[in-house]
Formats: sequence, structure tokens, C-alpha cells
Amino acid sequence: MNSALLAAVLLCAGAARAAQNPGSTGAPILQLPLGSRALGMGTAFTAVASDVSALFYNPAGLSRLNAHEAAFTYISGLADNAVQHLAYGGPLPFTGLTGSGYSSLGASVLMSQNGTIEVNRTNADGSLASSENISAGGDFVGTLGYAERVGMTPLDLGEGKTYGVNHFLGVSGKYVRSTLVQTYTAQTFAADFGYLVNSPEAGVTFGLAALNVGGKLRYVEAGDPLPTTLRAGAAYQQGISSEHAMTFAADSEYLVNEQQLRINSGMEYFWQRTYGLRVGYQFLQDNSGLTMGFGLRWHGRLMLDYAWAMSRNLNDSHRFTLTYRFGGVAPSVRARNRQPFIERAPEHEPIENLDEQTPQTYEPAPRPRATPRPEQRTQGVPGWIY
Repeated sequence: MNSALLAAVLLCAGAARAAQNPGSTGAPILQLPLGSRALGMGTAFTAVASDVSALFYNPAGLSRLNAHEAAFTYISGLADNAVQHLAYGGPLPFTGLTGSGYSSLGASVLMSQNGTIEVNRTNADGSLASSENISAGGDFVGTLGYAERVGMTPLDLGEGKTYGVNHFLGVSGKYVRSTLVQTYTAQTFAADFGYLVNSPEAGVTFGLAALNVGGKLRYVEAGDPLPTTLRAGAAYQQGISSEHAMTFAADSEYLVNEQQLRINSGMEYFWQRTYGLRVGYQFLQDNSGLTMGFGLRWHGRLMLDYAWAMSRNLNDSHRFTLTYRFGGVAPSVRARNRQPFIERAPEHEPIENLDEQTPQTYEPAPRPRATPRPEQRTQGVPGWIY
């Protein structure tokens, strides 16, 4: 599996070429990496997406939430800018539009304040008349997303090797509002689309996403397009033992208007589902390179993640994400298909003790190959051991 990931990265890198006359876009806040866990892995998160930051990387990842999550992210190191991100995501109590289970809802609010600028006014003779500091502007992005599983395909390779392949789709809509120097305001709408395919037995996931597909920000007359981005990624999780788990991920990211291709890679290691370390690298970018981070889990409920990103031209970026997890739902309940209308829908099986549940929605590391019993093949994706 590792060789396949490496080949995918090399293929994307070989296709990269220098962009000629790249275009400019508006709302640069939409290109700011969100989620400390994702940044620690070099933002190689299109296939890994399994927390509320999936709204930014791949909305289909919302389907992998087996509990409700509320997260707050604080970002520093961006000159005198201030950025805050609030997000929520969690499972819904119905089987989805296709009846295949794993329906989830997510929402987030992203706000930025761009500092202040000094405005000096002069008299006719050139002398200073007045001076004041005014806001340089700010941005607001509100996002609402939905995802569900759209199918599960049993794959029998013979010789006792059977895999369940799950397919997830997600979509989100966002409202973008931007203000410049307290005078000019622009607003527009955009949408994100995501797809995930996963095999828990093989420990492999692939993801595709189209982000910021929408209109233009028009302050006066001319409009600036949003930073439409296409993402593709792969992830592989390997369980060394019951106490150790590792995840490897690689992404390609294409900025449509800028005509730029970027490559991201990252890995994550967790010990006893509590202490995590992350490292990543962002290729083909002017201001980014090495990223690092760590994660702490307390009883599977309270989670603290930190990430640091090296920058060549700007100050190093630091961010902290605090997440609270509650209201767990058993994966067996999440996976149930729609029942005929003459039958009574099965009741939920809430998890009373989150300590016994995985602390993050991540598929368990694959165990030695075994042919699952027929009734197990429709169970779907359990939460990833994290």
C-alpha cells in the first residue's frame, strides 16, 4: 500500500509545471488551512477527513463522525490578523436520502479581522490635518454541509479475501462576505462537493473534492473569482498493535484560477489512542514547507490539537484546536439501511460511556485477513481507531 501512495505522489509531481500568468482570486481566507490536526499532517487531509474540519477539505468526511463534535480553532502568526473558526458536526437520526446510513450534518463560522491601517489627511499646504486608525477590513464565511453513505460494495477477491467498499458523498454551501477599509463590501455564495471511497479491511481510503465553486466578489465594478480548488488524496492506516496506530496520507491540490498544482504529504502516529504526533510537508508552495503537530485525547471527550507550519516569507503559523465530543452513536446503528414502512424502525443504541468508544472517528487498523460472516458485510464503516 505504501508503494502505491508513493507512486501517486510522484505521478502528480511529474505532471506539475510552472503556471503562466496565474490569475488572482478574492477571499484569500478560503485558502487558509483549517484544523490543527490537518495542518500538522501537511494538509494531506482529503482522504483522512474524519472530523469537523472535513467541511474545509472534503464534506463527504462528515459521514465518518460517530459522535457530535464542537470545535474552536485559534490561529496566530499571520501579521496583525486575527482568525477564529467555530465548527460543529455530528450524525443524524435517519438513514439518509439513499437509505444507506451514515447521514451527518456539519456547520461552521469562520471570521477574520485584518488589523488596522493609519489614514493621514493633509491640508492644502501639505501640513498634517488629521490622523486616525481605521479597520483594514475583515471576512465572514458561514458553511452548512451534509453527507451520507450512498452504497456499499462487497468485493470478493477469492482465497478467503473479502473487502467491503463504502462510498460516501457530501455537499456544502457557504456564504462569503468581505469588507475592505470600512467602505467596500462584497458578498457571494459558493458550494463544495466531496466523495470518499473506503475499505476498512484494507485500511485504504481515496477522496476527491471540488471546493469554492461559485460566484465572484464584486466590491465596485470588477469582480474577483473565488479560489476554486480541486483536491485528490489517498490514505493508508496500519495498526502495529493494539496500542500503536499509524496513518500515511498524500494529496494533490490544484488551484483552478491560479493554475497551480501543489502536493501535500503527511503522517500521524497515535499511542494508546491518547497521545499523537504528526508531521507533514507541503511541496510546490512559496510560503510553506515543513509542518508538525501533536494531539491529546482525554477520555475520548476533550481533544486538544496543536500545529506549527514553517513559512519562508511570513511569520511561522501556530494554531490550536479545542474539540469537545458528545452523544456517541454506535456504528452498527449508523450503518442500518432504511426499513420498509410497515416495519418499525429500530431504536438508536446510544453509547453511554464514550471512554469505551474510539476517541476520534477513524477506521480501526486492519487486522489479519479473515472472511467476514455474511451478516457482517453490511455493517459498514466503524469509527477509525485514533
